[in-house]
Amino acid sequence: MYSIPSLSARFILFFTVATVLVGACSRKPVANDEVAQILSPNSQLWETGDIHTPEYFRQAIQQLGQLLSTPAPDTGKVDRLMYYLRAYSYLGPYEEIDHMQWLTLDTVMTRLRQHPVFSADSDKAARLQEHFAVTLFRYYDRAPLAARLPAHVDTLQAVLERYQRGDLSVSKQYALWESLRAIGFLGYQARSNQLIADTLLHHKRLEKTLLEFSRSDNGYTEERHWPLNHTLWALGNLQLLMDEEQGELLDETVWRLLSRDLSGLNQGQQQALYTRPYLVTSFRGKSACEEEFPERCALPDASVALPISHNCSESLIIRANSMGDAALLSACEQMLAQEQDFHLKLASDGQPVAEDHNDKLEVVVFDNYSQYNQYASLLFDINTNNGGMYLEGTPEEPGNQARFIAFEAFWKDPDFTIWNLEHEYVHYLDGRFNKRGGFGHFPSHMVWWSEGLANYIAQGEEYDSAQRDLNESRPSDYPSLADIFATTYEDGSTRVYSWSYLAIQFLYQQDRSHLSRLADHLRADDFEGYTAQLDKLADTLQPAFADWLRQRASANDSVDEPEKLPRRLYRYLYRDYLQPLELSAGEQHRHLG
Repeated sequence: MYSIPSLSARFILFFTVATVLVGACSRKPVANDEVAQILSPNSQLWETGDIHTPEYFRQAIQQLGQLLSTPAPDTGKVDRLMYYLRAYSYLGPYEEIDHMQWLTLDTVMTRLRQHPVFSADSDKAARLQEHFAVTLFRYYDRAPLAARLPAHVDTLQAVLERYQRGDLSVSKQYALWESLRAIGFLGYQARSNQLIADTLLHHKRLEKTLLEFSRSDNGYTEERHWPLNHTLWALGNLQLLMDEEQGELLDETVWRLLSRDLSGLNQGQQQALYTRPYLVTSFRGKSACEEEFPERCALPDASVALPISHNCSESLIIRANSMGDAALLSACEQMLAQEQDFHLKLASDGQPVAEDHNDKLEVVVFDNYSQYNQYASLLFDINTNNGGMYLEGTPEEPGNQARFIAFEAFWKDPDFTIWNLEHEYVHYLDGRFNKRGGFGHFPSHMVWWSEGLANYIAQGEEYDSAQRDLNESRPSDYPSLADIFATTYEDGSTRVYSWSYLAIQFLYQQDRSHLSRLADHLRADDFEGYTAQLDKLADTLQPAFADWLRQRASANDSVDEPEKLPRRLYRYLYRDYLQPLELSAGEQHRHLG
């Protein structure tokens, strides 16, 4: 009988084999056709092409292993190959890169950080430190690598400690910048990756190192403010991972840093830095400033943050950071046309529900997520860990102001789009013309209606996310109509947005009066009639719904689509106000945002 090795034993064996493979690269020639093409100055690392394939990736990490096994590697080649790995993280597929190759990459990263050329006091070393940091935040959220992160975080700390004092060349500034960004980005990734969260939270000196750097000669100077801004942003991301006691302790430590330790800051600077980037990064806003930190915040002026005001109609106004006339006209036309479709599908006759005073909607549009994150939290006191928010307020109160707070889909430039505009506008219309009372007025069975209806009116008959979720589900796992009607926000985004959309679409296609009859109950504040109608629909239409889902899934059955490339920096990761002007992207410092 053969015994099966334990999981830990298998991992050790696997990692040992990866190490042996990299070591073997140093003892035998590597097939260099691919490597020669990567190293060629004529090769375009940042253009989609044959150079971004798993075989090129494999050859690149093998060549790096070979170079870094020698005492005096060609740092120009190491630089080029590491820069190729950065480009591949955006432009190359991951599907065919196996577990062994990921572990081989980790072995290469270990050799890199342990090599004397990495720790030398030179611009060449700083360039390798820059690559090291970028590789961490571009690759180490993957399952095979996240478990290998702790030792590499030690190296990020060492970079921060090295650059606390002394002259910083441009190359060293890039190394410092990317190291700080790596901590911040990994902190963001840790929200959905427990291995990364454990690494950052349990690391003995990471928080202390960030604070020590802030107090150092290079942490904040008259010439360079960006290191302190980035350090506070990184600390804000770490604060989100902490329990209440740890978080409160860090809040006090950061304030002491700004108000006592950094004697060169005046009160206005202290408050501005504490508010942005620290508090808003950890999703604290106006109420936190007023209740917890009344003497520590700098609240913005709404007229400065939103200087543009444009009336689409008597009931619709847009306020914005910056929108041209064409963009304002387009957004107005889009919402007004959608309103007509809403009234047609719901048979509302354009009549508001009784006692609803939300006769005007204010649409607030920020330039991008960075602006939304800071201003929406500090002006409107909302959590900005989302893609926009509709605030209905208390519609039965005269003078109540309904407001949709949004931002431009900046990643779609030059095309202009307000992110989630159509979806959120339906929430306003639904509250104004369908549902009595404000949010939470009805005790249950409203999530599927609100989110499904908003998606159906906004997306129409084709909603890619819902179709994908349907195709990826087995018929035995399809939720019933009764399940969908009882959906809560705790049931997850797939149930809330995709299955609710499919239920609304099905009901409308079966009989257009289904939706309007349900809306009639809500308009009359008849919750019992509404739920009784839901029970009837669930009882009589469930077989037809199951058949409809199977037919729809079969009609759209297809092979798995390849991952969409380029695999950009996640659009909510970075804050544009942090970007050092002197370290803007260039030929040797590219990212795809």
